[in-house]
Order: sequence, then C-alpha cells, then structure tokens
Amino acid sequence: MNNIEISNVLKAINGELLLGVSGLRITGISTDSRSIKEGELFFALEGENYNGHKFIDQAVSNGAAGAVISSNKGAVYSSLSGVKKCILIEVVDTLKALGDLAKFYRKSLRTDFVAVTGSNGKTTTKDMIYHVLCDFNKVTRSRKSFNNYIGVPLTIFESDFTQDFCVVEMGTNAPGEIRRLSEIIFSDFTILTNISCTHLEGLGSIEGVANAKAEFVENMAEDGVLITNADDDWCTRIASRFDGKVITFGYSKSADIRASNVKRSDSGFSFTVNDVFDFKLNVLGKHNIYNAMAAIAVCNAVGIGMGDICGKLIDFNLPPMRMEKQVYGDIVVINDGYNSNPSSMSAALDEFSQLATPGRKILVCGDMLELGNYAESLHREVGAKVANANVDILWTVGSFSRFVAEEAIANGMSEERIRGCDTSEEASSLVASQLKKDDTVLIKGSRGMKLENVVRQIESHFLKKDKNNSALLSLV
Repeated sequence: MNNIEISNVLKAINGELLLGVSGLRITGISTDSRSIKEGELFFALEGENYNGHKFIDQAVSNGAAGAVISSNKGAVYSSLSGVKKCILIEVVDTLKALGDLAKFYRKSLRTDFVAVTGSNGKTTTKDMIYHVLCDFNKVTRSRKSFNNYIGVPLTIFESDFTQDFCVVEMGTNAPGEIRRLSEIIFSDFTILTNISCTHLEGLGSIEGVANAKAEFVENMAEDGVLITNADDDWCTRIASRFDGKVITFGYSKSADIRASNVKRSDSGFSFTVNDVFDFKLNVLGKHNIYNAMAAIAVCNAVGIGMGDICGKLIDFNLPPMRMEKQVYGDIVVINDGYNSNPSSMSAALDEFSQLATPGRKILVCGDMLELGNYAESLHREVGAKVANANVDILWTVGSFSRFVAEEAIANGMSEERIRGCDTSEEASSLVASQLKKDDTVLIKGSRGMKLENVVRQIESHFLKKDKNNSALLSLV
C-alpha cells in the first residue's frame, strides 16, 4: 500500500480526529490486532460475535499508528490519550469507513481492476486470471475468498503504484452488497461467471440472485468491459443492461471465446478455443473449462495474445477444497467441501460419475445451506441425481441431506447403500472405518458443514495404518 496522509483519511471517511495530528502518514490498513504491522491504521470493526474496540490497546502495542473507532467509544479515548503520537479517528460506522477509504485509495491508483462475480467459480476464475497475468504483468489478487465488505477493501489496500492489475472477487448473500462492492472497486473489467440457485435464504429466488449480481452494472464505467457466460440465459439478460463492450465465452457458436473439441484425460481436459488455439487443464471438473474460458477472455481483453495465453494454464492448480484430489494410502479423496449449492453439486456429481476408479465410489454429501424455502425440494433434486450417478455408497451429513437420501431411495438406490449422520464430527470416524482398498470418496457440502473434518479423519486413519504396516515390515 502507498502511504496516506491522515488529512486525506479524514476526508475520505468523514472522520473526526480525536488524537494525533493530520499531517502524519499511515503505511497500511488492518482489521486484525494480532498481525498488524508498524505504522498501520487499525479499524475496530464490530459484528454479532466480535468487537474490535476490545483490541485497540493490543493493536497499538503491536505497532499500530492508531485506530478508527465507532461513535460513543469514550473509554477508548481515555485509554489512549497518554500514548505519544497515537492517531484516533471517530466515525459513525467503522465498516462503512473501511469501504469509503478503500474507494478513495482505489481512485489514486493507476492499476486496472478486474472484478469477478457470479454464483459459482469465482475463486477459481480469479486464480486462473492471476496465474496467467503474472507471466506478463505485476498483479495482486484477493486472498482466498476475500469477497465481502471487509475482504474487498483489504485486497485493494494491498495494491500500490507498482501494480498493473488487481483481481478482486465479489460475493453476496443479500441485496445491495454487490452494489456497494462494485462502487468501491469501480472495475475496468468485470467477469460474470454464471447465475444459479445460491443464497436463496437472503435473495429469495433465482431472479433475486440475478438482480443482486446485476447490481455491478450500476458502477461500471462507459469504457469498462463486461465478460460473461454466453450459455447462461440470466447472464445474457444482465449483459443487456450494460451499454458498453461485452465479451462472451462458452460453447455457443455466438460466443466470442468459444470452446470445442473437449477431450477428457486421466489428468484433466484438453479443448480448443475458436477452432485454433489448443489448451490443457490438469484439473478435475469439466465445469472448470468455463472458468478457464473466462480467464482466457479477460487476459485477451487486456492485450495478451491468444497464442501467448496457450500453455499458461497447463500447470494451474485448483484452490484448496475445490475438486482437490488427495491420496491417502489406497484411498483417493476428492475434496470439494469448500462450498455447495445445487449447481456446483450437480457439476461435482457429473464429474464423479465419469471418473474411472478401481474400487467403489463413495459420496459424502453434506447439507447445502442458505436455500431458504427451497431447501427440501433442491436437496431432493440432488437425491434423484445421486441415484443415477454411479455412486456405490452414499453418506449424508446434516438434517437437509436426509432428503437427498430419501429421494435417492425413491429413485432406485438401495437403502442398504445409504448411511446418515447429523454432524461432520459423527461422520468422520464412521466413514473412515468403513472405507476399503481402492475406494474413491467425493466430499461435497456447504462450508458450514465442516466436511474437512471427514477428510482429516480419513488422512489420519490411513496414514497411521501405513505407518503401522511399515513398522511391521521393518521387524520381519
């Protein structure tokens, strides 16, 4: 981050300086008192289970230049009044102030901003774009899935005058969030991956999802570029609201970036773009070809030739817990437990059903969360697909997933091949103890189901078993 003078911070966030002098400069922004660096400004955020005002003293003792606090926090003022050169700024809302400062700072940069949103594939697409751009430019990106009111500003603050591009992810589970995030980012390029039934609890319906995602259009510059999915009707409708340049990707003949000649291999996929350029992806999941096309489209749009992009994705690795293949002894685990919704569950099942495996195929299916009134019907739809997806054993985790089991049975899957657990902790040891040599296990569920517990138990069980076998062999 480039240094910012406190006088500019005060203007950007409409803050009142309680301590310190406006001529001082800060070197960065932080919301974590534990990892804050010398000279950074600490924003005391508040949430349902968190109050950053309790950690201001810790932040200052760890080197913070000062803090931004919410109104009516007089106790904070008294505790810091004796600290030499400490900066203390009061605002009405520290979370809004964090975004306002990020918006101000973003406008000072010469960096081109690439924003990625959509129902599925945001993080993978973001990482693919970053992977290719890094070979040609100086680039920063959102860490992990930093895609909300806190993560987006922190990503922007990591950019400086040396960066050519910043790739940012935008997520939402409520109306208005994309509007605010896109206002802060004011992207030069926006990628809309797809629209599907996600976060229905907050967004109401798939139309509500589309309207929430479409909010970014309100904050796109006239010379901005929208890159979107030609095969998704909702994306096409959203693109029609934008008067600027639109680039499409997909399998459709009308797509500007068009994939064809898709071939599956043991390691992943190969495909051809626009009948000329050959690409390879060494990752699981045919749906990742869409993510790759989006990345190819934006990299080409910023001026990188298609011939130069070819070959850049062959060594791309998926982010953790996204169709991540892990081998523990004689067991293969496909860890897709980062998150789940009906569309991503369907894509994972399609991939799983086509995998050639030496042993049984076992699905550990956790609840898909935030589906509101659609939860039962959408879980039942998954159950019908499971029954026809070449799955040998189904383990369900959570209360909603019992509907997956019921519908799988209704569609012909034997009840003897289905087990149910309430929590991931309960499922962990049970699943591991029932696995056999050459089993392949797909782990899929929403992040809140904590299915990584099942993966850890499988790892512990089978690596411990291998160590014991090795010890016995050494004694023979």
